Amino acid sequence: MSRHEAVVSAGVVFVIAIVVRWYAASLVVFPRPEDTAYYVDVARNLLGGRGLVSDALWSYQTAPLVIPRPAFEVWLPLPTFAAALPMAVFGPSFEAAQVSSIVIGALVPVLAWRLAADVAEERRLPPGRARTLAIGTGVTAGVSLPLILHSTLPDSTMPFAALTLAAVLLMSRLRTRLARDGAAGGSTAWL
Repeated sequence: MSRHEAVVSAGVVFVIAIVVRWYAASLVVFPRPEDTAYYVDVARNLLGGRGLVSDALWSYQTAPLVIPRPAFEVWLPLPTFAAALPMAVFGPSFEAAQVSSIVIGALVPVLAWRLAADVAEERRLPPGRARTLAIGTGVTAGVSLPLILHSTLPDSTMPFAALTLAAVLLMSRLRTRLARDGAAGGSTAWL
């Protein structure tokens, strides 16, 4: 696949994914389930100058049982920070909180496309089959309902999916480079 063809096909996958996710996000008008509501609440508090605090008890297992309370005794902080960025620009609404989820969620199919292209290259598939595998994987991930649903919610699913796929792609490239350049001791097991 040429560089131009790769850029165009990745762009098409991204556009399909972002359009589908944007439409789906317009149908989700309230932060459900509770972890999504938590992330949005803490992001609003952060932008409102109250700091990283929660206005709800999410767990009765973590003392002190007072409100407001320090955030993140149960939930992860990354989705709150990701939601706070567009909320700082577009206002403290749930729709603004969804922007980062939509964009990150639309990157997941592009990363899946790249992973499939790498697999096709590693398997030495003919160019037509390699192209079909890569684009088919990207488009399928772009319209996959579970991935779409989690792309409409400011929670940890899509950021960690994107980070995981990026890590797999980086490990694959490191392994290839080490094998080509000759790894220390001839082993790539440390990866």
